[in-house]
Amino acid sequence: MSTPTEQLQQTRGRGSQLLVFVLLVSPFYLNDFASIYITDWRLWLFIDYAGVKLFPLLLALWLIRSRIMRPAELGLTTRSVASFLGAFLVVALVGTVIDQNGYALIARLPGYAPLGQMPDITSPAWNRIDLTLGLLLVGVVEELVFRGYMHAVLRRFTDSPAVIVVVSSVAFGLIHWSLGLHAVLVTTVIGAVLMLAYLRTRALPPLMLAHFAIDFIDFAGVVPKSIFKFPGAT
Repeated sequence: MSTPTEQLQQTRGRGSQLLVFVLLVSPFYLNDFASIYITDWRLWLFIDYAGVKLFPLLLALWLIRSRIMRPAELGLTTRSVASFLGAFLVVALVGTVIDQNGYALIARLPGYAPLGQMPDITSPAWNRIDLTLGLLLVGVVEELVFRGYMHAVLRRFTDSPAVIVVVSSVAFGLIHWSLGLHAVLVTTVIGAVLMLAYLRTRALPPLMLAHFAIDFIDFAGVVPKSIFKFPGAT
């Protein structure tokens, strides 16, 4: 049984983690306003890279450097090559199949139209950078925040894997709110797959790479999307 002092320390610990979590996730929800109101791709990229890439990375680095959290608590652990490749391939394949077929499967569900979108990048060089380094950073940062750190926070309140998966996947889906309800639903399901994989492996690096692969296939136009689509899916 915990003493009053230990209970107070636990309460303060939970409060501190929740505060850091709010700081980590808020830019993701606010960033969608840029997609609605910003039409200049240069300004859009600056807001995106500063707000939802650099800031979360610096905050996570501060957590580790300050010894507030250990790398392993954020899922930054190593695995064997076979384990890494297995997790990466399974999650990348399952996530891509969901991404490429989910919209067609729920097309008849009511929803709302996308409220905005990323401006077209007219610079070929910057477009290549954003489709490679940019998407890789998306995979790294979103897995760090919505799988690694969110798992650490939720574990302070519940030991239920179901609750952790549901809460984390809904929170992840909602960061895509400006893209319409269907995008929220599809990314929520993908988020559930990623969290299930994290609960299984406790390792983020293969999931970061899988996240990148899912986005790269969807946006880069290098790998034919048709090979992942079900017959009749459009």
